[in-house]
Amino acid sequence: MCFQQIRQWLCKKLHCLPSHLVLPTPEKEKYWNNKYPKAVVMYKGRYIPNYGMYSVDVRSFLVNRHIDELERIAGKWRGLPHDEAALKCLRWVMEHIEYISDKKAYGLPEYWCYPMEVLHTGGGDCDDGAILLANLMEVAGIPYWKIRLTAGMVPEGGHAYVTYYYEEGDRWVVLDWCYYPSLKPVKERPDYKDSKIYREVWFSWNRKYAFYKRSTRAGNGLKELKCEVWT
Repeated sequence: MCFQQIRQWLCKKLHCLPSHLVLPTPEKEKYWNNKYPKAVVMYKGRYIPNYGMYSVDVRSFLVNRHIDELERIAGKWRGLPHDEAALKCLRWVMEHIEYISDKKAYGLPEYWCYPMEVLHTGGGDCDDGAILLANLMEVAGIPYWKIRLTAGMVPEGGHAYVTYYYEEGDRWVVLDWCYYPSLKPVKERPDYKDSKIYREVWFSWNRKYAFYKRSTRAGNGLKELKCEVWT
């Protein structure tokens, strides 16, 4: 019996659950890392004085997990259940980081900070806090593939936030520190796809891969955001 036949047999035995639910963790990682088209997403969100804005691979914002500043905050949550650790990280960002626009902080219309910059300034906008949150979650021991930084639309316009894979419920839920902040338990959060607040996704990424849904209308939004996608 081949692997696919075994998986289908298990699926039937477990009341016809979707086949990816009965997969072991390495296979779940593979499943979710291959569900959507991969791309290289280059975002023009960094700035050098006397040069101007420049583009970087969005994956570069997920930094070395052993950086001391991050370890001091989230290292103590390593070993907790992943859902609990995720909320610990979210609470910390909500309580310690002040929302401040890029215009006010840096005099720029757009600027994406690395997590250490957010810690040193103590503030940032949606993307800055989301980037810090995703990094803290990894330091807390949550597998990289269960964490995605996500850029897309909310009613007021473009927004960046974290989506997290709630494994027991087999759904991705939103962890947002600023736009619609909530410390509701992970199990009580709906699938982000069912949300009326978090709408079209332009692109998302984890430490290893970036994902771009070609079927969306993201092209116009990406152009406005000065973002390049290589597929």
